[in-house]
Amino acid sequence: MTAKRKKKVNKIRVAFLLFCVAIPVINWLIFYVYCNFSAFTMAFTNGAGEFSFENFIRFWNEITNPDSTLITAIKNTAITFAILVVSFPFKVLVSYFIYKKIPGHNFQRICFFLPGIIFGVAVSMVFSNMMSPRGFIAEWIGQWLNLDAPPELLADSRFANYVIWGNMIWLGFPGDLIIWGGTFARIPEETLESARIDGVTWWTEFTRIIVPMVWPTVALKMVLMICAIFTASGNVWLLTGGEYGTHTISSWMYSMLLANSGGSYRSNVYNYLSAIGLIMTIIALSLSFTVKKWTGKVFDEVEF
Repeated sequence: MTAKRKKKVNKIRVAFLLFCVAIPVINWLIFYVYCNFSAFTMAFTNGAGEFSFENFIRFWNEITNPDSTLITAIKNTAITFAILVVSFPFKVLVSYFIYKKIPGHNFQRICFFLPGIIFGVAVSMVFSNMMSPRGFIAEWIGQWLNLDAPPELLADSRFANYVIWGNMIWLGFPGDLIIWGGTFARIPEETLESARIDGVTWWTEFTRIIVPMVWPTVALKMVLMICAIFTASGNVWLLTGGEYGTHTISSWMYSMLLANSGGSYRSNVYNYLSAIGLIMTIIALSLSFTVKKWTGKVFDEVEF
């Protein structure tokens, strides 16, 4: 190959590489840098397009008003997140038992995976029918509470949140089972066989061998869970649409945007929600770094 031809080939190769790199870079600049910078500036902008702390003052006034919808949304989000935290070790434990192939483990896999495979709206529709006054659950609750008729569990502020939380716990298992099943499968069988020869119990095996060996995955899941603290909502929008006191922060923000969908994008709703998003980001990042620092000190990293 002549030097001239070789130089031409190199130019074509460089142009091709630049073209391949340009697409993700442009995507990152538009949908990450520009969007986040725009949201940051909108947080400090009022409806007239002027620099102002009006949005933060409005947020403070709402969170100090016990009757505001935002307060209800924050409470529901906090409870939802607390349920996720409490159920987290149980999900790991259930995944461990299925990994150990307990009797009926294949049937349990199907029960947990099936809702995650089926279209989400369809699952919510089936679940809503199960919770309707015609279902046995509503009838049983009505009899237990001595009500005159089976209650509308998803259309009654006394029950709606509890039903949503139950739905969230049920649907929260499939994804975690897949992750933990793959994580446990990486553990060398020789290590577990050696533990069985030494006569360790299943609890000792789980707490002293399994958990330390998969701790990096546990730590990552915990950090990601903290990052999503303000987006914890369950299927609020599909089941109740945020009615009957079931709004979480994410569903409340979505309803605010939906109510303004026919208005101008320059509406102060966008500025106000940008300010709320900025506050949530700062809190979530602070908590995430704290948890990451703590989880890094629990166990030494194990290589296998």
